[in-house]
Amino acid sequence: MFAVNLVTLVVLIPTFFGTGVFEEDPFLVGFFLVIFIAFFISPHIFLYLFQKPKWTEFDPETRIILLGEKKVTLRTIPFDQVQFLSFSEYTYTVKTKNGSRTVTVFTVLGHLDEGTVPFAESTNFPEVRLFGESIAKILKTSLQNESKELIPYTELDLPIHKRKVPKEILDSEITFLSDSTLIEEKTNQESKLFSKYNPKIFVFVSFTVSIALTLIFHFVIGSAFDFSIETWESFPPTMIQIIFLILSIMIGFLPLTYVWWNYKKRKEIRITKDSFYWNQTEYRFQDWEEILLKEHTLYIINDTKTKSHSLFFFCLPTDYLNVRNWIIKEIFLRSGGNADLSRF
Repeated sequence: MFAVNLVTLVVLIPTFFGTGVFEEDPFLVGFFLVIFIAFFISPHIFLYLFQKPKWTEFDPETRIILLGEKKVTLRTIPFDQVQFLSFSEYTYTVKTKNGSRTVTVFTVLGHLDEGTVPFAESTNFPEVRLFGESIAKILKTSLQNESKELIPYTELDLPIHKRKVPKEILDSEITFLSDSTLIEEKTNQESKLFSKYNPKIFVFVSFTVSIALTLIFHFVIGSAFDFSIETWESFPPTMIQIIFLILSIMIGFLPLTYVWWNYKKRKEIRITKDSFYWNQTEYRFQDWEEILLKEHTLYIINDTKTKSHSLFFFCLPTDYLNVRNWIIKEIFLRSGGNADLSRF
């Protein structure tokens, strides 16, 4: 919220001064200053007054979990009552002036005899995963994975290639839709997955957005400083007006440039006996614990770092999970895993 406020001020203040309105009536400076402060400070005040932050504290000495709200302890739970932990998620819709957006919240749940209790939550899944593993180690209990299997806390730090692979992944023959234009190649040394996914709809949408963004930037910002085409008094225009026109086009066409760059860059996944490669970036199996998929993003995770790679320009959304499962299966097979043993 602070970042949005700062960006808005950086845009609005020069624009207002560029119009010259403050030069005509200096008292407007004070008036607008009060309005700006009230407008930008009020959301933070409301959040402070109406938010009820919840907290969870784990005390290894007393082996008690404290659950509270603000400064009040609402409940205590002995460590021994927690049978295992799991992850869950829920979504809610936030309405804005320009529409709405969906927010996903991930939660660490403790399973008790009488039900479940949330211990931690965040909109960042890698962060919640780290919370879950940390809590499981403190409580010395198991953590349930996406396949509903209970992983003992002593096995949470195993590297990728030593983890048990779900039976449904090992037993399935992973295929991809033809529209994803994914090409699979295997040699004795490595497995490769190339992508030639370049849907035309992305070009059309980005071109339309770029035109609109260029016009908005050029005429809204340019008119305030007499740089836009409508304020040109001669042709050719002044040097600064030419520079602003070029700048408007460069900034406006960033969406199209971004799509073009993603179309032209190399998109491949390689797996050898000891490493996973995203293009030229290497991830050694021994150094990383999991590869997770949330929405269109792959997360390569260990206890200290998280690396992410988007599949948005790699394949169709319906193949996101297939790509992730292909990686998991190939890592297991390339690293010398025995599919028969892994099923038990």
